[in-house]
Formats: sequence, structure tokens, C-alpha cells
Amino acid sequence: QMKGFASVICILLISGASAFLGGPAASLGLRQQTNPSVTKTTCSAQQSASSAPLALVVNVEIKPDRVDDFLKVIEEDAIGSREREEGGCIRFDVLRDRSNPCKFVMYEVYKDDSAAARHRETPHFKLWTEFKASGGVVAQSAVKADGIFYGSRIP
Repeated sequence: QMKGFASVICILLISGASAFLGGPAASLGLRQQTNPSVTKTTCSAQQSASSAPLALVVNVEIKPDRVDDFLKVIEEDAIGSREREEGGCIRFDVLRDRSNPCKFVMYEVYKDDSAAARHRETPHFKLWTEFKASGGVVAQSAVKADGIFYGSRIP
């Protein structure tokens, strides 16, 4: 369960978010730091501990001739995560980009960091690592975030 969260997620995933920082974001303690080589958004709120639910937003682009293989592998990983990990995986959604059928987003939520670590040791996750090793992934990026609240109750 999600009790005692005294932190705020400070990840802005929307392009052009820096324009937002002069407005309502200032009241949330958000500020933009600029360095000649790096621009990042920071948060003055305390970050939560590793016992918080861990959310992953994974963006991948798959080689066009490997999309069918990817869909089989990621379905097994998603179902395995939800049904075989004894409650460690709270959510595992797979989304397809409407403008590019080779781009996907996986939204995963784990009970905590240790549940995510256990996930990486499972046979269904191994299918995903083998798919990546086979060269099916063109590009991948991931964002790790602490879960704050969700639109439905956590089981």
C-alpha cells in the first residue's frame, strides 16, 4: 500500500515543459537550471525512499521486420509479470504509437525496488533481454519514477 509519501515526482515528460516553469510550476517548487551543456528540471521537494512503488516508462523502437516477434515476447513478459510475480508487479501496460507502428511504450509499476529487481531475474524478462540481444531494438530509453498515486487502488 502507498502510505506516508512525502515526496513529489518532478519529471516533466512533455516537450516544451520549460515554458511551463514560469507559470504554475513555480508554486510547486520547480525551477529550471541551465548549464551550457545541460538543461534539467529540479524539484525542491524531498524524494521518497526506495520502498515506494517504482514506475518505469520505457520507450522502444523496434525494427519493422521484428515487430511480430516483439509483440509475442512483450506479451509474455507483461502477462508473466502480472500473473507470476506474486504481487510484485502492480501494472504492466504496452502501448503502440499511433503515428509509427514500430514505436512502443511500456508502463510498468512494481511494488518497490526489490520487486523490480526480482522481475529482472524471471524467465519472462529473460525473453525480453534475449530479444534485445538479437538486434530487434533500434532504440530504447527509460524513465524511473516513484509512484505517488494512481487512478485506481493498488491491489
